Amino acid sequence: MLCLALAAYSARTTVAQESEAVCGPKFLIPEGNGGKVLILCEKRNTILRLDIQSGTVVSQAPTAESPFAACLHPDGKRMYVSCRRGQRILELDINSLGVLRSFELRGDPTGVSVSADGKRLYAGVHSLDQIAVFDLESGSEIKRLAAGNGPEAVLLEPRRGRVYVTNLLPSPNPPDRPCRTEITVIDDRTARVVERLVLDGANIGRGIAFVKDGSLGIAAISRPKNLVPMVQVARGWVVTNGFAVLSPGLDALPVQLLVDEPNQAYADPHDVVITPDGRKFYLSCAGVDTVISVDVGRLRKTVDEALAGHLPGYANHLGLSRRYVVARISVGANPQALAIDRNGQRLFVANRLDDTITVIDTASDEVVATIALGETDRGDRVARGERLFHSAARTFQNQFSCASCHPDGGFDGLQYDLEPDGLGENPLDNRNLRDVAGTGPFKWAGSNPDITTQCGTRTGKWITRTGWLNSGQVVNLAAYIRSIQAVVNPYRSPDGQLTAAQHRGKVLFERITLNDGTPIPEENRCNFCHAGPKYFDGRQFDVGTKGIRDTKTEFDTAHLVNIFESAPYLHDGRAATLEEIWTVYNPDGQHGVSSDWTKLQLNDLVEFLRGL
Repeated sequence: MLCLALAAYSARTTVAQESEAVCGPKFLIPEGNGGKVLILCEKRNTILRLDIQSGTVVSQAPTAESPFAACLHPDGKRMYVSCRRGQRILELDINSLGVLRSFELRGDPTGVSVSADGKRLYAGVHSLDQIAVFDLESGSEIKRLAAGNGPEAVLLEPRRGRVYVTNLLPSPNPPDRPCRTEITVIDDRTARVVERLVLDGANIGRGIAFVKDGSLGIAAISRPKNLVPMVQVARGWVVTNGFAVLSPGLDALPVQLLVDEPNQAYADPHDVVITPDGRKFYLSCAGVDTVISVDVGRLRKTVDEALAGHLPGYANHLGLSRRYVVARISVGANPQALAIDRNGQRLFVANRLDDTITVIDTASDEVVATIALGETDRGDRVARGERLFHSAARTFQNQFSCASCHPDGGFDGLQYDLEPDGLGENPLDNRNLRDVAGTGPFKWAGSNPDITTQCGTRTGKWITRTGWLNSGQVVNLAAYIRSIQAVVNPYRSPDGQLTAAQHRGKVLFERITLNDGTPIPEENRCNFCHAGPKYFDGRQFDVGTKGIRDTKTEFDTAHLVNIFESAPYLHDGRAATLEEIWTVYNPDGQHGVSSDWTKLQLNDLVEFLRGL
């Protein structure tokens, strides 16, 4: 068993990184037998090589902005690092960590994986719902494949020659239907999509892993019950947490199972690793600072029973986890990435919000070391608020955190029913929190003047069903929310110049007359409500979108910054695309005069809006 002097580790590494305290470990790759681990530091824009035995960083190198994920080349000499805000993938020398090549691409790359023959690189592009394919000999991008909604993890399963891509957000679906997400499957030989595995009732697809023979795969998911009123939080029935079991080669749908217990949830499943012998897998639950150990043999028996029809309602069964969960291990703050050494003896856990690496002995499922990468107790207001945002500790039975519905600071693409205005009435689309500062008032009714009010006692009363936060904590949480950056917009030129289509769309957006020259009343022009740098006016209007379940007619003017990523649209999420706002849900011209637009004008307007 690994024995480490924890106090010595903390002192040594804190001193070594004293001038660069904030790290944010995001992704891990063990080297060799696990004596060293490569760590992507999201907040510092670096890659570290950590010696586990001594607890020291032995080398480091800069990356582009926001390193997200990494993979090794089959030759063992190179690795690839996706940098989400940097909009590029770096090819690094595995020994020196120096940059060999940089592959720029349109959009924000997420998961990466190299083909079995080492000739191609696959990269998820979250904001465009695509998978970019690169030829590694020439270094050029050769094509894009259509993914699901927000591709996240990308993993090659070499035995069957398939590349699996999880997707963070739900596939398009009517707002009155249960959500569903997709796992996109690519044939590695042809680099074509050959299957789309639909996970009904699931959302927030994150990490994925396979046993060595490829016969079983595990993907981290959440199972929201957003169609029931939020009063069901008090019954443990709004967000459940677990994983999907894939059985490649069998004519069987993925089996979804939970890790929750009847009176205790394990919020925000994030990453998955499987031991080399295939006997256990581990799941990080980022919202409750826990890693869960699952016995794969017991799991296979449960899956067989589910497929045989002997476990009705298994996907929502809160009592099944006792069959296959063998340990629930407390770790540091916001554990996301997991990695396991080649021998399967040590599990490494990246605790993103306290800058530590937890080492777990896989035989005993006990923590044997915690290695500090920097200052573990950051006292600034934003850092404290970020921890609150990502913690489910103040939600009834730990069902969800703020990040459960606002993953990566954004949104989950779902609609919810809060009961203060009546059960089953006024369903509301969840709103994106990126770059939300300065866009008050909040709520679709515009009833909360600022973020602090939005995050205050009403949250505890109507959402978390707990005592919630004290006033100082609410201020910290609001400070973090105001700090969340917008994603890099792939439709916006780096120099701010408009394309020809965007320029024509801008003219239409700002027009004062119809195509025939008839004046448009000022209050019915696009830029009357959508004005200023964030294209909103802080007021509420009746734009003809009242639905059959709405008791109100006026709704808050939505800001338009990065509107390209915030589908579905309108207050209740009924418009699946920007086009539908006017082609389907503006019959009387109350939401801007659109009846005289040509198809080309609509296309141009959409291009302009996507670039905002």
